[in-house]
Amino acid sequence: MAIINNKLLDITGSLGMFSFYKRKDSDKIIARTKGGATRKQIQKSPNFALTRLNNDEFGGAAKGGCAIRQAIFHIRHLADYNFTPPLNALCRSIMRFDAEGALGTRVMRFSAYHHLLDGFNLNRRYPFNNVVKPPIYCTIERDTATATIQLPELIPGINLSLPWQYPMYRIVLSIGIISDGWGTDSKTPANIPMLINQPFTTAWRLAAQTYKGETIVLQPDTPQKLEADDILVVSIGIEMGTLISDAVIERVKKYAGCGKILITG
Repeated sequence: MAIINNKLLDITGSLGMFSFYKRKDSDKIIARTKGGATRKQIQKSPNFALTRLNNDEFGGAAKGGCAIRQAIFHIRHLADYNFTPPLNALCRSIMRFDAEGALGTRVMRFSAYHHLLDGFNLNRRYPFNNVVKPPIYCTIERDTATATIQLPELIPGINLSLPWQYPMYRIVLSIGIISDGWGTDSKTPANIPMLINQPFTTAWRLAAQTYKGETIVLQPDTPQKLEADDILVVSIGIEMGTLISDAVIERVKKYAGCGKILITG
């Protein structure tokens, strides 16, 4: 590794056998020679057998993360950062609980460890629990794939803190299903996760207005019973709105709102 002090040579990227880059802790350009194993070596060489197994598991965890993203489709637009890597890491942790499979063949058994997903936040700057202070209670009925959510009374400035400068807000709720079996085998699981209903949204309310609370029941458009290897994912979020006219409210599409996985079961 070499450090370039010549300010006239202000480049980053690759040049021949050298790579030029900057670090966050320095304004100087660092040069290093290219090296490391080739793609073919990683794919074929016996020396990289363990690397291939770990890569398989990373890929399997990414498939599980994709299934969860699909299940929370109706709130993921509220995220303020790329939550996919943390979600994939969480799936990798669940995969490690598979004691039956060997490294590179393990799968995620969400039905046994779904509680690890509860409370997964889509926001770092304004997490949902910092915006909505009181607990939100939810029960799941697996025989009908139904979730009953008790939304509490919310008083702005007391137990509701809306940091976004918009006049209106509403709460959005949704349910989705994910199944066991996501892992390194592209043929699993047998069931593809699917959205089972449209989201429920409360009426728009003034950001300075007290919300009296209500009980919401979410259920599939077509009644169904969850299988033993299925779990129901209940997600919740807050969307902000702005007035277009006296009768029209438009949802703020970027950088306003928050959401999380409320509960699974």
